Amino acid sequence: MNVNVKGLTGLLIKNKILKFGEFTLKSGKKSWFYIDLRLIPSFPETFRYVIDCYTKLLEEIGHFDALAGVAVGGIPFSSVLGFEFKVPSLIVRTQSKEHGLRKLVEGHAKQESRVILVDDLITTGSSKIHGIIALRESNFKVNEIIVLIDRSQGDLKELNELEINLISFCTIEEIFKAALELDDSLVSNDTKKLISSNL
Repeated sequence: MNVNVKGLTGLLIKNKILKFGEFTLKSGKKSWFYIDLRLIPSFPETFRYVIDCYTKLLEEIGHFDALAGVAVGGIPFSSVLGFEFKVPSLIVRTQSKEHGLRKLVEGHAKQESRVILVDDLITTGSSKIHGIIALRESNFKVNEIIVLIDRSQGDLKELNELEINLISFCTIEEIFKAALELDDSLVSNDTKKLISSNL
C-alpha cells in the first residue's frame, strides 16, 4: 500500500484519534490538541494503514532479527509486524512488575539478535531508556527505535547518549501541516485557523 502523511492524518482525524480544541493533559498543562494512538487498533482500516507505515520504515532499515514493543503503546504494532515479517516479537516494560519474575523484557529471541524497538509516539525518549538498557543487558543488539509520530522536536538527549537512531514515519508538525490540506468536511475552517496559529 502507498502510505503518506496526508492519508494517515485523515484517518487519525476521522476516527477522533487526533482531536483539536482545548484539553488538560495528565501533567496539568493545557494543550490545543490531543492525540491517543492507543485507539488505532480499534479501527481496522486505520490499523492496517498504520501497519503499512511501519512496514515502510522496516523495509528501509533492511535486516533485523526481532522486534520489541514498548509497553503498552508499541505492543499491538510490534506483535502484528513480527507476525508479518516472521520474526520474534518481544515486550519491553518501562519498569519491572512488582510480582512474578519481575522481568523488563518478555519473550524469546536468539542471543545477539538485532532488535528494533517499536513504539507509537516519542516525546523525549526517556520512557524508552530502561527498555533499551534491559535489551542490551539481555545480550541483544539495539541501535534503532521506530515510531509512527515524532513529537520530540529534536529533544532526544538520552537516546543520543545511548547512540540510538530514531526513525519516524512523520513528525507532529507534518501531521498538522497535512491537516491544513484536508477537506473542510473533515477539518473545519475554525480548526484550520487554530492549527495555523499554533504552527
